[in-house]
Amino acid sequence: MSLLTTLGGLLLSIQLVVLLFKYIQRRRWDVNKLPSPSSKHASWIWGHELAIFKHEACEMYGSWAALLGSVYRVQAAMFQPDIVVVADNAAASHIFQNPYNYVKAPAFLPIVDKLLGRGIVWAEGDEHKHQRRLLAPAFTINAVKGMADDIFECADKLAGRLRARVSQGGNIQSVLNIVPYTSSCTLDMVGRIAFGHDFGAGESVEAKEIGASWHQDVMLGHSFGGFLAPIIINFLPWIPRLPVKALQTDGVAKQIAKRLAGRILDENRVGSHSQGRDILSLLMEDNRKKATGEAKLTDEQLLDNVSTFIMVGHETTAATVNFTLLQLSRNPEAQRKLRAELNSTKEALDYDSINKLTYLDAVAREGLRLHPAAPRTERVAVRDDVIPLSAPIKTPGGETLTSLPVKAGQVFHIPFTVLNTNYRVWGRDAHMFKPERWLEADGVPQQSELPRGPWVGVSTFCDGPRSCIGWRLGLIELKVLIATLVRNFEFQSTDADIKQFISPTLQPFVGDEGGVMPMRLSLVPEL
Repeated sequence: MSLLTTLGGLLLSIQLVVLLFKYIQRRRWDVNKLPSPSSKHASWIWGHELAIFKHEACEMYGSWAALLGSVYRVQAAMFQPDIVVVADNAAASHIFQNPYNYVKAPAFLPIVDKLLGRGIVWAEGDEHKHQRRLLAPAFTINAVKGMADDIFECADKLAGRLRARVSQGGNIQSVLNIVPYTSSCTLDMVGRIAFGHDFGAGESVEAKEIGASWHQDVMLGHSFGGFLAPIIINFLPWIPRLPVKALQTDGVAKQIAKRLAGRILDENRVGSHSQGRDILSLLMEDNRKKATGEAKLTDEQLLDNVSTFIMVGHETTAATVNFTLLQLSRNPEAQRKLRAELNSTKEALDYDSINKLTYLDAVAREGLRLHPAAPRTERVAVRDDVIPLSAPIKTPGGETLTSLPVKAGQVFHIPFTVLNTNYRVWGRDAHMFKPERWLEADGVPQQSELPRGPWVGVSTFCDGPRSCIGWRLGLIELKVLIATLVRNFEFQSTDADIKQFISPTLQPFVGDEGGVMPMRLSLVPEL
């Protein structure tokens, strides 16, 4: 028997002993008093996690919350301690407001490092505070407003591409998979606003490489291997450090982004890069203004964050755009009202005017409420704590919990979609796409009852010190794309059975194929 095999067996044995000790210790925790779904939904080895994975995004979380209440526990895979699911606004807000006591799951970090780099999404603790403070100048209201021209131009180019595609052969309508079009457009947007690079509407070599790599990630994420990988990393956290090429090779998007951004950094050093309003230029300019000895972002941090913004920035926006368009295609009256508002302006839209359109704002809010691009997040407590609750929990044993004591090491799943559609907060039409709710005097619950976040009482952009730093940018991209497309096209649904899965962001699937959302587009006559 080789030394490596012996060492691996020893490490696994130690891991099992530690898990057994933790299991015995945690039997006494208050968490074990929480209600739990029926064991018929659980696998003996995969717990309830396999059922969650197999069903549509957050479907099981929502079903169980309706039966058990807003805080409950599920059986974790591979005999790990139970996971607490939090769909209670006060509890979720407490966790998000204390992000350095509740950190992202360890299995998340090596995957993020490989795909995106050690930017703000990867960073924890003091490193996150450091990066967040230094990146903030690139996402102020004025900074985002300065990026608006590029955003409008990219959206107009997409409308032109779609108009040419729909009208081929003299047609006035066509059935298209909208996903690659919106994805290439948001990649164009983020390329320009991240570091002033043109991805050529999805036709450049880099854009095609990123698109192909992302599609592989989407398909892998929806496979059993994609389900298994983070579970194995949680169970055996030393796995990603093994000297295996596949585990150590950076993702394609990360390699491309760092290569392009690195070139701009080199140009800046020799003075040949003209300063613009893109994120990289703003950050480099901010670094230059700092006094000697003052904290600055390193070149490596700059590159990793540009890589992060490219992938997180373009695929999250595209996901919410796609599902908002799908909702409009299924709600022709809402689409008609939106188009009427857009056409009533009789002028070219800009940053200021688009933010004055009330029905567009309501449509954006509903799209973000129902279809968070990241439907779920995970956190792990690093110290003992007591979590407040919006409403008491009735345990199966008859006890009433008004708060939830937790121990260090407790894992939490927080489904944004369930927070945003809790019928106890939103009413029985919580799952309906209803933009009017945001315009009616009694359409939205009081602010104290809503999920927390940096914008309009939805949890989609998270909350607290780890809320999405680019939420203003994502919001204006969403509004511009929806406005531009609805002004130019009428969207109708098809007979395709479109389902939504987390893979790794919210993705449409038709059968086993991801990134597919067929829609019928008809030309709207130009004004």
